[in-house]
Amino acid sequence: MVRKITSSRRQPIFPLAAKKGSILIIVLWSLCLLTTFAVILGYGVRQKLSLASRIDERDKLHFIVGIGAERAILELKNEPEKTYDVFKDNWSSNTNAFKDIDIGDARINICYNYINEPQGLVEVRYGLIDEERKININKAEVKVLERFFRIALNYNENQAQELAASIVDWRDSDSELSVPLGSAEDSYYRDLEQPYEAKDAVFEILEELLLVRGIREDSFQKIKDYLTVYGSGRININTVSKPVLLALGLSDDITGKILNFRSGEDGILGTDDDNVFDQTANILPKLSQFYDLSESEVAALSAVVSEYLTTKSNIFMAKSTARLNGKNYTEELTCVFDRKGKILYWQEQ
Repeated sequence: MVRKITSSRRQPIFPLAAKKGSILIIVLWSLCLLTTFAVILGYGVRQKLSLASRIDERDKLHFIVGIGAERAILELKNEPEKTYDVFKDNWSSNTNAFKDIDIGDARINICYNYINEPQGLVEVRYGLIDEERKININKAEVKVLERFFRIALNYNENQAQELAASIVDWRDSDSELSVPLGSAEDSYYRDLEQPYEAKDAVFEILEELLLVRGIREDSFQKIKDYLTVYGSGRININTVSKPVLLALGLSDDITGKILNFRSGEDGILGTDDDNVFDQTANILPKLSQFYDLSESEVAALSAVVSEYLTTKSNIFMAKSTARLNGKNYTEELTCVFDRKGKILYWQEQ
């Protein structure tokens, strides 16, 4: 009898080639995932390196922009002693000292936008800003502030009075309203959505005005270049602007005569032919040499000179901007200091 031999082994469900294909696919997917992880990791590392580099550059700019302020203070301290300060002085306009200051791999500019009166031309001036050409809101009387707001903001008499009174009520020590309606004291500020109280003390920085009733961001931008919180309250007639002269109570006609006198023959401030008011006592006599002043003009100017004007400034602002060579971003610094170099304000942006 012949036996039929059968194998006890079963044939594999998947052929060997299929197994190899599956393994290959798994390997390829693994490689793809690992590659993706590597790319993501590499991108993250590059981002962190880039961030670290930018932080390092920011730190460098932070140091360099401060050098600009120190340079400005030194330039002012090197100015010769005089009884007056004018726009043709080196502190006011000096490209050699304040433009493109080379600090290794960076440059510094100390400059600001200036309206050159009486033409009304806007120019970039490389130099310092005279803080005592402005109205000191800690010292100014209500009548001066009222006139200024009518001029600078085109306010009517009631609007200007209310805003001026609100500023005085913010800085004075009592809780009484300067005017019955439109001013603001603690009771007004307490009822706001985010309540606070009137400061009842002097303004320390100009931006505090934004806390005062009636001051919005748009109006603040229009008036900020004419106001200050520094100085004695006396205003330098050699550098004062037209809106400020008008706010002091002078007529448009006599204000024009002062500006034209200062500008000299070429009609441009900051040039060598500028005329100078060298002493407060000489303001009226010097202007009278150039123009026939009426009795009313003499009386008005005499009163303003006696109460508000001077010929010299003691406090200045420097706006320093630093940029690394080949880089787009900048670091900005605003610094206020006196003639002796004492720093009154320091703000980086």
